[in-house]
Amino acid sequence: MTKREAVFPANRHALYDAHGYSAAVRSGDFLFVSGQVGSRTDGTPESDFEAQVRLAFANLEATLAAAGCTLDDIVDVTSFHTDPENQMATVMAVKDEKFPQAPLPNWTALGVNWLAGFDFEIKVTARIPADPSASVKRRNPATMWDMASGGFSQISVGEPGRIAFLSGQIAASPGSVAAPKDVAGQAKLATASLAAALEELEASAQDIVMMRVYVVNATTEAFQQVLTALRDLLGDAKPSMTTIGVQALYTPEILVEIEMAVRLP
Repeated sequence: MTKREAVFPANRHALYDAHGYSAAVRSGDFLFVSGQVGSRTDGTPESDFEAQVRLAFANLEATLAAAGCTLDDIVDVTSFHTDPENQMATVMAVKDEKFPQAPLPNWTALGVNWLAGFDFEIKVTARIPADPSASVKRRNPATMWDMASGGFSQISVGEPGRIAFLSGQIAASPGSVAAPKDVAGQAKLATASLAAALEELEASAQDIVMMRVYVVNATTEAFQQVLTALRDLLGDAKPSMTTIGVQALYTPEILVEIEMAVRLP
């Protein structure tokens, strides 16, 4: 049976001991990294926002290195922002330095109200390069909206093990200009992108192992509208699912975002 192993970087900051969690956990071929923030060694945040983002990436790279990984081994990225509309340009500039060329990681960006005194947090899952066959393959199929021009990939597949991680899907499609203004319309377009991804991966809804649904200023009714759209995709499949209300997504007009992980047949 595969055992989990806690991973810590050298010269780790004080937050891990203060709050009782690990920097990362290794399980089999995957490394699950806790959200990394711009924490100094004593656990306090960098006051300058750009410096905080850079330190968060430095803490991430140190944690990856402790498990024998680099940024190239990342298969899934989620970032959290307290003011995405005003912070994203700074984050993107640092991101472009860290990931200067294709293949680029998939990514989901979320606006949140609180990050324990920090303004940026980045959480990743990585493939541990334990043997020569270990790799991460990126895909940007033409049947999905153009994410590559923004510096990201739609799909990352970890090999071996064949788990595909999708970037958060929003109300966008090839050639689309503007997102619908209602939750139901946006959920329908986001779900169509999930269906396109399954077709690209030659998988079905039964192969979905995880979904996360994010809705801005969520209500029970709004989540129900999203779930109604998802039922057409899922049929009788019942993947694990987490529904989360957030204060904002990548841009102000986006109301719904859906992540997915798929075990490839």
